[in-house]
Amino acid sequence: MKVIIKAVLMCAAALPFWSQTALSQAEQTKPGPVEAFFCNFQPGKGMADLMPVAQRFAKWADQNDSSYSAWILTPAFGQFTKLPQVVWLGANPTGNEMGVGQDTWRKSGGDLQKAFDSVIACGAHSVASSVPINVPDGNPGDGVVMFTQCSIDDGSDWMKAIAAHKQYSGAMRELGSKGSSWLFFPMIGAPADMDFDYWGVSTFSSWSDFFAGYELYVNGGGWKKGMEALKGVADCREGSPSLWDVKLVRQGAS
Repeated sequence: MKVIIKAVLMCAAALPFWSQTALSQAEQTKPGPVEAFFCNFQPGKGMADLMPVAQRFAKWADQNDSSYSAWILTPAFGQFTKLPQVVWLGANPTGNEMGVGQDTWRKSGGDLQKAFDSVIACGAHSVASSVPINVPDGNPGDGVVMFTQCSIDDGSDWMKAIAAHKQYSGAMRELGSKGSSWLFFPMIGAPADMDFDYWGVSTFSSWSDFFAGYELYVNGGGWKKGMEALKGVADCREGSPSLWDVKLVRQGAS
């Protein structure tokens, strides 16, 4: 199953080679961990069965992992036979907080895990570094998310890609787009056969906002802004993007 991305950008391993400028840019972007479970429904089960378990989890996290945010994604546009039926995304602001949450889950989340297992079967579990690009509204709630496959050009690097996406996203905002954006870089558990380097992630609060952004991209000059910003840095035409309905499970405490 093609899920997150080829593990080629191990940020921690790259730290000793960063320049002071790159370190400063990294501090400003504040990457944080996001975990993803890629799942299918158990026979006869669906969202009506999953949401009560997710609500139980939200109450558990209120007491045990307060900074954890979680969303449930279901595919809306894509090759459905090649996509999981459900993706669970969960994020903490820092690796330290995710580590504490993982320890706590393993100690006290057993009953909830059994409840999840009765509804969904998850075939992959990955962690990526989520880099905010343009997020004026903070973490997303319910809505729409688009994942785009991107590769870094020869002679470029991931910090240049971040800067280029910031330029591109800022230009789309100036045109009137209401989308927010992140980049997801692989860290743990990604398949070895991925043929692109990272995901471009765009969120919208509604389908109306998404297709208004589509109109700006196609007929409002957005595609030109993208080509200008990413030229010689990265290519985000590696495959057709997939779009997902998003249901917020809980918003973590900041």
